Amino acid sequence: MRKIIGFITLSFLLSGCYASSLTYMGTGAGVLQGKSVQSLGTHAASYAIQKETGKSPIEHVLNKEQIKSYEKTKSKLNPCEQTPELCSKISLRVAFMNDVLKSKIKKKETNSASK
Repeated sequence: MRKIIGFITLSFLLSGCYASSLTYMGTGAGVLQGKSVQSLGTHAASYAIQKETGKSPIEHVLNKEQIKSYEKTKSKLNPCEQTPELCSKISLRVAFMNDVLKSKIKKKETNSASK
């Protein structure tokens, strides 16, 4: 009975593992969308499967030709591989905004400490 309940629980937590493994974003996007339990379960299951068998879950489902096609499609969807200058500009912008926010936080801390 414990095994059946555990299996049912895992099936709810890991539902969509195959579908999410085909997306470019992967588990990080799931966490951002509020699916942290599912993302954690998916990542843990993928790691356990790869450690035990030496193959990733996608390698168990697809043959070598399909994996090559998958990797090719995945690289086409990656904007950083298509336009590296765009990614560098975005990275610089993010770094700039982080610096601005850090300076505002420091300014608030010094203002509140001086009062």
